[in-house]
Amino acid sequence: MVEKLGNWRVDPSTVTAGELLEASLVEGVEREAAAAARFLLSSSSTATLPVRRLAALALKRAGRSDDIPDDVQVLDTADKAIWRARAREYPDNPLAWVELSLHDVISGKREAARRAMRVALQLAPDSRHVLRSAARLFLHLHEPDLAHDILLRSARTPFDPWLMSAEMAIAELAHREARFFGQGRVLIKSGNLRPRQATELASALGTLELVAGGRKKARDFFRESLLDPTGNSLAQAEWASPSFGAELVPSQRLSLTNEAGEATALHLLREQKVDGVTEACERWSASEPYSIRPFEVGSGTAAAMGKYTEALAIAQKGLLIRPDAPWLLNNRAFALIHLGRLRDAERALQCINKTDDPTWFVSEANRGLLAMRRGEHAAGVAHYRTAIEGFREQQKPIYVAVAQTFLAREAALAGLEEAKALIKDARDLCTKAALKGQEWILKEAEEALSRPRVSPAQTGLAAASQS
Repeated sequence: MVEKLGNWRVDPSTVTAGELLEASLVEGVEREAAAAARFLLSSSSTATLPVRRLAALALKRAGRSDDIPDDVQVLDTADKAIWRARAREYPDNPLAWVELSLHDVISGKREAARRAMRVALQLAPDSRHVLRSAARLFLHLHEPDLAHDILLRSARTPFDPWLMSAEMAIAELAHREARFFGQGRVLIKSGNLRPRQATELASALGTLELVAGGRKKARDFFRESLLDPTGNSLAQAEWASPSFGAELVPSQRLSLTNEAGEATALHLLREQKVDGVTEACERWSASEPYSIRPFEVGSGTAAAMGKYTEALAIAQKGLLIRPDAPWLLNNRAFALIHLGRLRDAERALQCINKTDDPTWFVSEANRGLLAMRRGEHAAGVAHYRTAIEGFREQQKPIYVAVAQTFLAREAALAGLEEAKALIKDARDLCTKAALKGQEWILKEAEEALSRPRVSPAQTGLAAASQS
């Protein structure tokens, strides 16, 4: 990036401006290329239309949309066909192969994505962009060891703060020791990095210090990471905030930082302000289209708000990327049950494999909901009890409170004698867990108790069980 910036300043031309522009987009420092982007968009420029659109994209990301001519359309992403044509015309261009891999993984074509990324790695084994993209892909493919090995093998990693940060994060996911922790600390303390260069490395160091119990050192690293943060480092600081009992991320950072969708979603969830979460998840997904996390959070939040049609639609989109994702299958089943599509929900639950992960106990709670809606009350209560005990063993009080709340509601709807006691227990658990979002469900339960008891056919449950 520094070399290309120097070339542009010494010899401002379409070629040097284009090279600087591409580097700025790859490294997320579009502000550094603002002058080059304006040059490419000037009336005297000979830049092609695709290059002019990239220049407009850089200015938009740099917060300078007013500098974009009215006749240039800003495209946030390029169509797969464009990158396939680029790879055929310039087969030695690693960026084209990385983009092809991205489009393939988004559409669920994992092996095609793997092949395209391996070509990119062969062409540019020490490119920061290629290495970080490859590591993220193999994490998505459930191969954290391979993702970590790719970074360890590169001669660039020991000197590059962006690759060091990725190595530390992936080492934790691969249950390995972070190789560059010590070197990363030395690099940060040297003071030789600009805030933008240091942000993700400081964030990774802060995370490792926090996990190891070094709260003061962790806080210092997180503060440094927020001087000029990326969306990733902003989200990591939001994740860490509850451990310090204080706001690490100033509110204005959420609106001023590019790609802050994940951080915004985490912030709203922590504040239990769920109304804006699904919109934040849409922005999060736009910046990380290969990730299923925005769909997991978005569909789960919509379902918890009673927006079952929206929850189902969001979960379906995520399942296109990873059809076996257990959280998404659970969210899909939960929404389908509330929409009366019980057989489809049962099929979704059958796709979830038994593990020690919380997702299995969530599926048990969903099986309880399904059984209750079918009128199989004893089986439903048993499934809920299994889920609640599982969450207790895993020391997840919020999960316990949520499962108890839904059990209480279903018991009240079914007219079970123990419903009143279950509602009281659920309220107590929600209070202890400081959980406010379940109040509307408890009110549903209390309203059901206050109504005269009617038959399942009158409540519509019998009709739903036939669907």
